[in-house]
Amino acid sequence: MTEPQAHHGVTVSNLEAITAAIASIGFTAIEGGASEPRIYRNEENDPIGQMIAPILGDEIRTWFVGNTTTGQQLDLVELTAERSRLERPGDTPAQGDLTIGLSTDNPDGAYRAMREAAPELEWSEPEPIPEESGLVFTLDSQRYILTQGPPFAYIHYARSGFATAWRFFQRVLGYRLTSLSTLGTGDERWSLEGGGGRVELVVEEGTPVATQEAGKRYLGSNHFRLLNADLKAIAGRVESSGSGKWFFPPNKEGFAQIIGPTGEFIELYDHSAS
Repeated sequence: MTEPQAHHGVTVSNLEAITAAIASIGFTAIEGGASEPRIYRNEENDPIGQMIAPILGDEIRTWFVGNTTTGQQLDLVELTAERSRLERPGDTPAQGDLTIGLSTDNPDGAYRAMREAAPELEWSEPEPIPEESGLVFTLDSQRYILTQGPPFAYIHYARSGFATAWRFFQRVLGYRLTSLSTLGTGDERWSLEGGGGRVELVVEEGTPVATQEAGKRYLGSNHFRLLNADLKAIAGRVESSGSGKWFFPPNKEGFAQIIGPTGEFIELYDHSAS
């Protein structure tokens, strides 16, 4: 079975409210038809909860929700342990954080529907983003773009960390980065190729660098998925370079999760599985 590339993880403050918001634009397919969120705890009888705890805290609730029209998946993670509620550094993305593109044929109508479904959440006003034929806004400290194109993700970087990220994606993970152009402000954008879908690295002078202790990084504290990985080769390069750290080492099904040197949290599927 081919796994979809447009898979993005988001930490949230209110799982039910976020679920209602994204259900209004077609994210209604729950993994396995589950009727209750999964709960992972830092307890002896919960090995996944024990593995997650150092990054996300002692207890989390999760939904894994898909849009059957666009093929996009959102892995929603509610941080319920108080010690996991890290202070978020302002209103701009932290290094390694995502802006997530959600596909819709009516961005204005989609924004209204989402906000009406979950008015209790913290919303910014939408702003036009002509290059994506849509709107950009922040919801629950996560930046989204409602686009009339396919789903996508921007990964945000400060210039101070980008050289490290550039080497990691190309020399450790084995993907290609192609320059799309400078943006005329000292900022630039790169396309990550070979991962199965649209992922762009955006280098911004104003992006604050979050500390390593922030786990998966804030604002949104995201993860994302890349396909077509050569996990055996990557494992050798991780060991020899010391760049990157396995969160979930490669398994026999061809799946792994890795934390990059500048805060990226990435799901990898081997080329044999994807």
